[in-house]
Amino acid sequence: MSPDYSKRGYLLPKGCKDLIDVIKLQQAQQPQAHCQPSNPVPAIAGDLLVREQISVGELAALLGQKPFKFIADLMEIGVFASVKQTLDFKTISKVARKYGYTAKRPA
Repeated sequence: MSPDYSKRGYLLPKGCKDLIDVIKLQQAQQPQAHCQPSNPVPAIAGDLLVREQISVGELAALLGQKPFKFIADLMEIGVFASVKQTLDFKTISKVARKYGYTAKRPA
């Protein structure tokens, strides 16, 4: 026999007789995460004209990303940098490719 949770001070939603029913109700109301694509393929956004060296913060702004998200993307490719640190063109082109851009030097 299950204990009566209302006597212990628990406020249960209507139709729930114990905490297990509450958990099942909460799980049914949450959106399913596995239905969404985990890594969408970026569309080709075009060319990105950048100078030879640019700071992480400036490049994040050009690509429309938050700096902390951009630094996390740099860490994935093995580059540990701060917001004010400058990047070389090879690293810039790697990260720009992830967002669908092709990095080009100005003529």
